[in-house]
Amino acid sequence: MMFLDPGWMILILLVVLLIAGLPIAFVLGVTAATMILLDPAVVPQIIGLIPFGGANNYLLVAALLFMIAGEIMNQGKIAEKLIAFASSLVGHIRGGLAHVNILTSLFFSEISGTATSDAAAIGSVMIPQMRKRGYPAAFAAAVTSTSATMAIIVPPSLNLILYAYVANASIAELFAAGILPGFMVCALLMATAYIISVKRGYPTEGEFSLKRVAETGKDAAIPLTLPILILVGILGGIFTATEAGAIAAFWSIVLAALVYRTVKLGTLIDTLRVAGKRSAMLMFIVATSTLLGWYLTNQRIPQDIAQAILGISENYWVVLLAINVFFLLAGTIIHGTPAILMLVPIFLPLADQLGIDRVHFGLILTINLGIGQQTPPVASVVLITCAIAKISIAKIIPSMLAFIGAMLIALILVNLFPAISLWLPSVLI
Repeated sequence: MMFLDPGWMILILLVVLLIAGLPIAFVLGVTAATMILLDPAVVPQIIGLIPFGGANNYLLVAALLFMIAGEIMNQGKIAEKLIAFASSLVGHIRGGLAHVNILTSLFFSEISGTATSDAAAIGSVMIPQMRKRGYPAAFAAAVTSTSATMAIIVPPSLNLILYAYVANASIAELFAAGILPGFMVCALLMATAYIISVKRGYPTEGEFSLKRVAETGKDAAIPLTLPILILVGILGGIFTATEAGAIAAFWSIVLAALVYRTVKLGTLIDTLRVAGKRSAMLMFIVATSTLLGWYLTNQRIPQDIAQAILGISENYWVVLLAINVFFLLAGTIIHGTPAILMLVPIFLPLADQLGIDRVHFGLILTINLGIGQQTPPVASVVLITCAIAKISIAKIIPSMLAFIGAMLIALILVNLFPAISLWLPSVLI
């Protein structure tokens, strides 16, 4: 019977447990353990061995360290200095605060590595400011939410680190590959904000002044040395991604506690505790997803899925379109971390058969998930900005459509022109 097939049984278990409201780590673990215990050909002891081996990876320490750096930078009020610098650069454009919001998100993305940290740090400052200047709360929240997506595209993206771990891809190449797509998303979001601002008559923030750029640039220069240091070090082969994470965490503590003195010892301990909890959640998900991934591979389910899709059509563009649609839909119901850990082992063999470069495939997946997380039911970033703006998620959706459209254009361009993501790695590495 079809429903006794391991692939269908896994799908049914995943859906039932997700609907039941279990945390994603338990969903993955319970599904994998159930299938292994029901399979007489598999030794049950593997349930304890595989998760430990999956979580015992040096690269995953980088994720923890970058989370610590992002949390400390968030607590250290670094965002306010970046906002002032961005305002001096683009505040004179029509809809100035919207452009400031987007550009600051790009700056902060190069420090935080996660969209939720970006949205919380930038949104807590920019959304109230935009509302005071007459921008609708829904528009302010929409700009903040969609621009936070850049944090999972540009280095040091947590999603790219996880993808490198699962796909056995070069983290240096992935970081380099995310730069141009991230800048492209930024430009498209700013273009969208400008068109809307002109139509609605949103204000500017004064005239452009080189003197103000220089003054605010001094304050922003120190925190902006962090992403430069990370990129130069990793791309130049000076240190690994994990070592870069350690340097980022150390530098963020120095800035927040000693240079700006905005973080006290008690706050620092609380920040480390929060980062520790998040990393524990991440490692639990990694461990259970590794077990499920092992069972999928053992049953050759990824290869069967690849053959089934290729059986429908062997046309490169048709298959690539199907993959993109699936990733988009998956992003709406699954958070980025478990989505990467679940989907990459399944679709990577198909990407290899199509001849898609693994670095390029990583950017396609990441951008899709970034767009998907802007829509319910998951929409974790949207929920953060809605809470700050004090509006319901139903009110923000209409304001987000144009910005989601801009990100879809970026996704299409990255799919059509692989050089957008692959040119910099070929030049720098």
